[in-house]
Amino acid sequence: MGSNTTFFQYQPPSKKEEKTTPELVTVVSLKSEVEVRGKKKKYWLVRETPGEMFELQEINSNHVPSGPIRLVSSEEFSSLYTLELDYWHQEVRPGMDNLDKTVQRGESHRAQGELYSAEMEYAGALEVDEGNVRATFGLGLTYLDKGDIEKAQEIFSKVLQLKSAFKVEHKHMFNDFGISMRKSGMYKEALQYYNRGVDLDSEDENLYFNIARTHFEAGDWENCFRYLTLCLEKNKGVEEARKFCFYIIEKSTNDDDMLREFGSAEVGTKLRSDILSLLRKMQVAAGVELDEAIEKTHQIRDRMLAIDEEERHLREMEKGLYNLDENNK
Repeated sequence: MGSNTTFFQYQPPSKKEEKTTPELVTVVSLKSEVEVRGKKKKYWLVRETPGEMFELQEINSNHVPSGPIRLVSSEEFSSLYTLELDYWHQEVRPGMDNLDKTVQRGESHRAQGELYSAEMEYAGALEVDEGNVRATFGLGLTYLDKGDIEKAQEIFSKVLQLKSAFKVEHKHMFNDFGISMRKSGMYKEALQYYNRGVDLDSEDENLYFNIARTHFEAGDWENCFRYLTLCLEKNKGVEEARKFCFYIIEKSTNDDDMLREFGSAEVGTKLRSDILSLLRKMQVAAGVELDEAIEKTHQIRDRMLAIDEEERHLREMEKGLYNLDENNK
């Protein structure tokens, strides 16, 4: 199914999101280990969150936070932990800055099409922090850009197991990964990533638009109509989604092959009725008056019925010719 129509040049606008990243505080250790020295001592990065709670993430041997995050109350924090300002300033903060620069270099190389350099930078970042979300997504996208589907699949599975990836501030990464997977024809995987993004922010109309487009390219008309409608219900101002809707209606009116795909007698009258209902609802979501949407839907329905009748007539003719051949043997 082609995707050369102008509305597929659409790039979702970047929204200014509310600050969701907790404020960074410092590094702490357990008061009970204040006399401990060397590798046996554990350190945690602390991030303050709303509600007088603190996030603790353990510092790894490379002096950067890594692994699962644990929430503690302010009472537990003040009673059990002590500040480690020297370690924060001398080791952890520089380590985090260097890690961030490495990931940024990977993103820059990838943006310029320098895929092998991007892969090296992302891999280097993951050696420092194996659970780094940006580096993991970036490496997966790089493999997709290189056409290395098998390695991309490995990263795809890894991301879905990273609890730290499932935060609102990462939803655009799920969206980007979904787009790259769709371009590679990995429709099932793309939909999984888009749906993860929806789990993080169910009000983002751009995710619904991309889900609709993926279903369109995969030939799933019913879900294409459903998610395009959801996109427009979230935001009628997405002009590209309205153009997409009108393109589908125009194609439904003139393309008999398309009508055969989602309206044949073999799929059953219930499914055909469901699709027509979705078509009508989609038009209304795009701003079409209800009476006009009903009339256009009836036109499409009538053409579907006419195609069914034409094909039924052809099948009867073919059956008659077959019986004639059998009788003449």
